[in-house]
Amino acid sequence: MPSSSPPLFTTPLTRLFNISHPVMLAGMSVAAGPTLAAAVTNAGGIGVIGGIHYTPRMLQEAIDDLKSQLENKDAPFGVDLALPQVGGHARKTNYDYTKGQLPALTDIIIKNKAALFVCAVGVPPKDMVDKLHAAGILVMNMVGHPKHVHKALAQGTPTFGKPDR
Repeated sequence: MPSSSPPLFTTPLTRLFNISHPVMLAGMSVAAGPTLAAAVTNAGGIGVIGGIHYTPRMLQEAIDDLKSQLENKDAPFGVDLALPQVGGHARKTNYDYTKGQLPALTDIIIKNKAALFVCAVGVPPKDMVDKLHAAGILVMNMVGHPKHVHKALAQGTPTFGKPDR
């Protein structure tokens, strides 16, 4: 386990990620960058970096920064991207924050062996979920409305409610 302190108890989360403490940092864009994510992972939890406007280069730099601060270079970390639905029946105000770069971002997540991918806005495309699962990366989808649960489950992702819902 990444932390030097022994776990006081185990939970499904600690067993799933082989971490000491059931603590997961939300990927809150600039409010929780690589330094905070590394600190959470170093303390025995799982740190997650997140960003709305990541380009592939920016994501790679954020992961490199996080990994450079890890005491155990094999410790788990996660990546959170916002993937609102665009086109079709989606809200006209929705925007593709990846600017068409989702395949490249997915490849970077896989290449860097993230333990977890989180989608806090929107539902990731099924082909992305399948590709991440094939690479051994767990996928989590946070939902803000009950109707989104069915969409997330159909893509093969477990769901967790947002705290404000």
